Formats: sequence, structure tokens, C-alpha cells
Amino acid sequence: MNLYIIETLCLFIINTSLAAGGGHCYTKWENGRWVSVGDCNNPSAEDVLGQLRKSVKAKELKTWYRASNGFYYKLFNDQVNYATAKSNCQKRGADLASAGVRDSTIRREIMPLIKAGNDSTWIGLSKFEGKFIWGDDVISTPINTDWHEGEPNNLGGDEDCVHFWPENKWHLNDLACNRDMKYICEARA
Repeated sequence: MNLYIIETLCLFIINTSLAAGGGHCYTKWENGRWVSVGDCNNPSAEDVLGQLRKSVKAKELKTWYRASNGFYYKLFNDQVNYATAKSNCQKRGADLASAGVRDSTIRREIMPLIKAGNDSTWIGLSKFEGKFIWGDDVISTPINTDWHEGEPNNLGGDEDCVHFWPENKWHLNDLACNRDMKYICEARA
């Protein structure tokens, strides 16, 4: 991803210098109309970084699976704890998978990605103040959470994070957050 940032920054510098005094701005759809963002004659650092992030994210998402809900999903095979998995997704402009895991149709779509990893996989569900909360702030219920029978059980008193569990037909299990495993990220386009 760093190569994409460098490449995009170089193109920006070249395009800015060729613009003969013109600045950098862009247009986006907001509240039902097109609006210009940034100062075309004097771009701020925030304008430039926003465009770089958008460009990098678009290039990276080309390698992700696009589900029918419009979200993109990707399994990462590096073995990390829950906090690192969450941080790694956020660095990519994504989150640990939540919306797609809750929806049974989308879950069926992304299960081949998860099963291809053939290992336990972190998702965006963890305990907060005694309740399991999805990464997008939806409260876990028996209807939207495909727990394995008898789960969550908080074995040992510190199982606050959730993963797909291959040993039990890929249903969900609570586990200590410091365990290392693969993770699946979910991004909006």
C-alpha cells in the first residue's frame, strides 16, 4: 500500500506543477448535490491527503471480494490478536467484518473466503460493558449472531472477542482477545 501512496503523491506533485498555478480540488456528491471540496488555487494538506487516501483505497479494494450488500471483504492470513486485527483493518479504511457476518445471505457469500483460510478468524464482534456489540455499534442478539451451541460461555472469565470457529462448523465462539489468528475486514466502497 505504501507504494500506492508514493505513486499517487508523485502524480499529484507532477500534475500540480503542470497546472501552471492552478490548485487541486475535487467534487463529490453531498446532500443531494455536487459540491467542490478544497481550494483550487491553494489546496490544504487535508485536501491532498483525502484524495490520496481515496485513490489508495480504490486501488486496494480491487483485490477484495465485493458482496451483494455493496461492501468489500478480504481475509488476512497474518496471525494477530484482536486489537491488532482491528487496527490493521482501520489502517486500510475498513473495519473487522460486522454487517456481512450478521446477515445470513452475505455470511453465506463470504464464508468461502473464511473457509479458504482454514483457521479461526477474528470478526467485528466484542464485549463492551457486559454485552457483545458489533463493530458498527449494533447489539448482538440470538437473531443476528450465529453462535455455536453453548456460546458465548466466557470460559475462564476473559472471553471478550469473537471469531469464526472451524472446529464447530464455522459458528461463532467467544475467546480471549490476546489470541493470535487470521481476520476478515469489511469496507464500504
